[in-house]
Amino acid sequence: MMKMFLHIVFLSLVGFIILNTVDCKTLNEKLAKLFNRTDLLCPDECLSAEEQHPYLRDEMECCVCFAQPFWILNSSSVGRLSISFLQDNTPIIVFNTIHNIDLFNITSLYGNLTTIPNELCNIDGLVYVDFSYNYISSLDTITCIRSLDTLILRGNNISHLKNNVFDGMRYLRVVDLSYNELSNIEPGLFLNFDGSLSFFDASNNCLDIIDVSNIIWDKQDYFCFTNFSKNKISIVTNIMGWSCEVHADLGHGGYVDFTNNSFKNVFDVTELGFYDITLLGKLYFYSFDFRFNPWFCDCRVFPIANKSNIFNQIFGSDYHWIQCNSPPEYNNKMVNDFIKEQDLLICNISLADKCPPHCHCFYQPSRNRTVVNCRSSLVSHKLPLVLPTYVNLVIDFSSNRISDLQAEFQRLLSEERTYLGRTMEISFASNFIKDVPNIVFVALKNATKFNFMSNPINRIPESLKLHRPCDVLFGTVNISCGCSDIWLQNWLPSSGHCFNNTRVMCHTSAGLMSILDIDKDIFGCQNGDAITMWISFSLVICLCCTMIPAIIINQFQLEMYILLREHLFTLRQISNSPPFAYDAYISCNEQDENLRRWIKYTLLPYLKDKRLSVFLPYRDCQPGTPREDEIREAMKNSRNILIILSERYDDISKRWLSLELRYAWLNYRNDLRRNIVIINYDLLNSADISEKYIKAFLRLGKCIDFSNYQKDIKTKVTSLISH
Repeated sequence: MMKMFLHIVFLSLVGFIILNTVDCKTLNEKLAKLFNRTDLLCPDECLSAEEQHPYLRDEMECCVCFAQPFWILNSSSVGRLSISFLQDNTPIIVFNTIHNIDLFNITSLYGNLTTIPNELCNIDGLVYVDFSYNYISSLDTITCIRSLDTLILRGNNISHLKNNVFDGMRYLRVVDLSYNELSNIEPGLFLNFDGSLSFFDASNNCLDIIDVSNIIWDKQDYFCFTNFSKNKISIVTNIMGWSCEVHADLGHGGYVDFTNNSFKNVFDVTELGFYDITLLGKLYFYSFDFRFNPWFCDCRVFPIANKSNIFNQIFGSDYHWIQCNSPPEYNNKMVNDFIKEQDLLICNISLADKCPPHCHCFYQPSRNRTVVNCRSSLVSHKLPLVLPTYVNLVIDFSSNRISDLQAEFQRLLSEERTYLGRTMEISFASNFIKDVPNIVFVALKNATKFNFMSNPINRIPESLKLHRPCDVLFGTVNISCGCSDIWLQNWLPSSGHCFNNTRVMCHTSAGLMSILDIDKDIFGCQNGDAITMWISFSLVICLCCTMIPAIIINQFQLEMYILLREHLFTLRQISNSPPFAYDAYISCNEQDENLRRWIKYTLLPYLKDKRLSVFLPYRDCQPGTPREDEIREAMKNSRNILIILSERYDDISKRWLSLELRYAWLNYRNDLRRNIVIINYDLLNSADISEKYIKAFLRLGKCIDFSNYQKDIKTKVTSLISH
């Protein structure tokens, strides 16, 4: 038993030793496979890279940065070459070592070399070249040295680097071109580089632009250090049109140094090939250092600040924090602070971009709005004709002595392209406005906030019913109230958070009173519609005297028929009558997006909850079936026709509307079981309607006013349909 136990312990010990040995070998094998070369040796310290080098992400990154070829570890195996010059300054290669040496290095510092000697191409095994501080201006012949590992050309006159300059040099690991006159690196130098280049130094040169294809290493999984520091780089280009695909693998990258350059504006990542900013996450293992650049922190920082996880991954190292240089109020502010203060990131809009003189305009992406602040800035006391060509305008015209809005808006609407339709919020507070005309709310149909506070307003337009009371601020308004102002009692909220937005006070014999507290009888207003009362009285006369004046019959025959049908034929034929397939047929302008949204998300769900079946033409008509036949058949099988009136129709919608109204009236007239329900969606007057029987319904008040916020439109529709 003891013998077996010792045998197991021995096997475990042997296995542990083999495992550790295999791990060490495996690390070198991974390095050899990564760079397709077997002469690189990874130091043992990389087995515990996290302890030895906490700033490195993994052991392979440690190997790439600290691996050395065996000839460095065994310098006696490398022969030394030198350069001598003939009388005509022609360089010649001098062998300074014994024979039977396969690897060589050559060094010539502070000399007069103007080119790389062609004779180097004939020397097999040349692994190290150091021609620092000479006068070399071209690298076109370097590709012939296939075995080269290290190329050091500091302090020369190289100004241009072709993207194929290192083609075929798969052993090239270190390139130092610092302190040259490098002003141009052709795009694609690293994008397709297929070798073992780990260190590339182009610092202290004259570069002013860099291409994205010289930043991202597409084929080489790891590199250690790319140095572009102390240049004049301010722009990142994408001349080759490189694009990062969803399934692309940009590898483990390395450290890219852009410190002490001229970067000012954050680049647009979509122009650099990242059409979706989340694709920047593929650069997770890269580390970019953009410190000590004159960064201008404006709205262009927002896209990356809005993606805080990506920003922190790429630029979030403790030693890589980026500071703003301008505008002055953000000097020395850390860019990562904007992750929590995104509202501060704005772009000012200049006079050249149509910002009015003396106004302050800026774009604020965090709220998706463009602010135009002209408070106390309109010298002419008139509204500007043009504003910045952005959407979602938030305009402040307060404190500007503006008085005649009717004339100002007529002047604006005379322009071919006005900014009123792009306005989201507008303020006319603290001006001299006495009358707010209907044209204001018609022209600003897309606005959701109005501010007329602190103005001597003496009249409130009825077109205000197009907007909700919580969207409008008049403050306290003292007016001479009349019958035409009764609608305010239904429109104004009697309580809630926006109760004080608009408070209408009326002049009465008892002093100022809120219009919400006044009985309409005080104004001497009649109850009901005058025309309806007059027609009803005429009907009584007709029934009593059996005589109706011909003029009344001719003028109001449709109104009379509707009233007679309602009051006299209350018992409708229901016996032996087939049931209807639909409770309601909806006729509407199907091209009106807002109307369709209200029907889809408000009206239809409510009718469905009440178990009322509905036929909606643009939803229920079968493709391929003649539209007119299907409309006729659907109306025939519908008990109610729900007509929703809109202000505008295109030619196609007008054609189907005319057809639907004709069949609606025919069915209504020929079958006492039928009913017509009208919703006045766009607050039309009878004068705006061309169909006679629709005019009759509106004149009689037999319609639902869409603007009446105090009543439940859905409940009223349901009750009329059910009735």
